[in-house]
Amino acid sequence: MAKSADPKRIYIARRAGLAARLVSVARISPESAEHWVTQWEAEAARRGIDGHSELWWRPAWEWIAEQRHG
Repeated sequence: MAKSADPKRIYIARRAGLAARLVSVARISPESAEHWVTQWEAEAARRGIDGHSELWWRPAWEWIAEQRHG
């Protein structure tokens, strides 16, 4: 029987992936990436988006780009 996925571990992995993408693609420092991911977490909470939902991750990149360049 396959072990069910742990939502907390998935969240942590996706969060780390978003920060890594910001560092590698947007070419920002790890500290700045952490700042923007934290800002997105707060924005997503204000919007009522569940952090364990795929919907949480889809708009994150675009929102961060808008905030950084807006």
